[in-house]
Amino acid sequence: MTTPSSQPALPGEGHSAKALNIASQRAAEQNSRRIRAVAFGAIVVAVLGVGGYLAFGDFLERTPAAAGAISVQSSMAGFSPSEIRVRAGETVTLDWWTDDAAPHLAGGVHTLISPELGLYEELPAEGRRSVAFQAPTAPGTYDLYCDTCCGGRDSPTMHGAIVVEV
Repeated sequence: MTTPSSQPALPGEGHSAKALNIASQRAAEQNSRRIRAVAFGAIVVAVLGVGGYLAFGDFLERTPAAAGAISVQSSMAGFSPSEIRVRAGETVTLDWWTDDAAPHLAGGVHTLISPELGLYEELPAEGRRSVAFQAPTAPGTYDLYCDTCCGGRDSPTMHGAIVVEV
């Protein structure tokens, strides 16, 4: 037979209802903090992921330059690469491209100009095209510039060089 003193205590027995309520509130607050931290972390990861895709997504989808062509990007920061080395007298093919949008470009185009090489080419916004020319037979460094944005020819960032080597 069981006596009243040997029976197990019921939950909450010996504790005030207020103490149980406080413990329950603390547990709920801890769970709420955990949920908010996980949600915040998920939002940060999502924002960084979307931002990274918007910033670099075009590079993930960009097809490589044709065999033998030299990939050249025009941007508001200039040409990349800023120096292109070629052999004297060879036919040079540039795979010229830009991701710049029309509102950022005067007349909606980038230009690739080198009077010494006989080049005056235009590239529409967010465009891509091949440009072929014959490298001079005389070694030297030939200026290349864009005259339609960021200060044009006077801007130090909108210049590149074709270096002709023997």
